[in-house]
Amino acid sequence: MYMKDYLMLVIAAILLAFDFALSKLYQKRAGTSLKAGFFFNALLGFFTALIFWGMNGFAFHVSPFSLAMAVMISVIGMSYSFFGFRILKSGSMALYTLFLMVGGMVIPYVWGLLFLDEPFSILRTVGLALLIFAVACSNLPQKGHRIGRTVLLMCITVFFLNGFVSVFSKLHQIEATQPTVNTTEFVLLTGIIKFFLAGIAYTVLSLRDRKSGKEEVLKPRLLQVLPLIVLSTVLSGGSYLLQLTGAANLPATLLYPFITGGSIIFSAIVGVIAFREKLSRNLILSIALCFIGTLLLL
Repeated sequence: MYMKDYLMLVIAAILLAFDFALSKLYQKRAGTSLKAGFFFNALLGFFTALIFWGMNGFAFHVSPFSLAMAVMISVIGMSYSFFGFRILKSGSMALYTLFLMVGGMVIPYVWGLLFLDEPFSILRTVGLALLIFAVACSNLPQKGHRIGRTVLLMCITVFFLNGFVSVFSKLHQIEATQPTVNTTEFVLLTGIIKFFLAGIAYTVLSLRDRKSGKEEVLKPRLLQVLPLIVLSTVLSGGSYLLQLTGAANLPATLLYPFITGGSIIFSAIVGVIAFREKLSRNLILSIALCFIGTLLLL
């Protein structure tokens, strides 16, 4: 791997960390309801499609395989986004990113070994075990810091959902038998699908609220949350583009460990600085173990 590849992945991890911070800030202003989540995802998809359409010279192509992969990634991505809103409400950025990113690494790592004939290594196996142990350590009993059962279940769900997003992204980038769109068009396609799916869901909920006479929650805060969504689009879209570019050339056993370790560390730093989050000893231990495990996987 060349130095520019390392730099590309470091930038992707930093962008992810700041994007997580924007998600936490958004839920502080708009709430953590399903409606707030659909609103966020609909506009995120719209701005993603608009930006990457311009990056692609306002051209757009689609293939059946790319469409199927984009639908699965969009649906799974929106699902873990909603769980993430609730986790960020009750827990810290470090906790959320620990489960999210370790799942995004462990699942594709195992998938690569089982189905993509990627090389096996004893050190990488030890690193994988450390990552799993790091996640378990985050819920060890500690006075005043134990994770609630509901939050823990949501974290585990996020672990697996983000893992399969990574798997489907990798499968699209290495597909050699079916026609596929280029990387920029694939991000554009996922944005379009996310906009329509989340937009339909938001419309249904709005009609339900109007019928029941409930007050519209988001209107008074629209000008406050819109810049956050636009900035989140730039950060998440840029990070995803860099990851997809890396997935085309690098094995999953190298790409996702780098992204995971970097985003967990940077997110913990951003959470402490921006939101004055206090990290428990268990969580600090988990992050340290995750960092060591990530180094062994490289």
